Amino acid sequence: MRVGSRYIYYFEKGNPQITSSTIQGLIELIMTEMQSDSASALPASDAFFTGTLRYIQFQKQKGGMLGEKYDPIKVSIPA
Repeated sequence: MRVGSRYIYYFEKGNPQITSSTIQGLIELIMTEMQSDSASALPASDAFFTGTLRYIQFQKQKGGMLGEKYDPIKVSIPA
């Protein structure tokens, strides 16, 4: 399990230390690192991160209690 997946898992399970702000900060950090290190980025890492962003977007669109948890998180899927 990748680090991002662990954060998502504990966020969904309601761990009070993992908030929407934590997830947002992690997304922003990863995006910044990927942009600054684009020459040596691994395609598998890019695909996994994009999949994670899609998962978050899906949960937001699905709605319900889980969708509400994800609602404050801003995602933009890289092209």
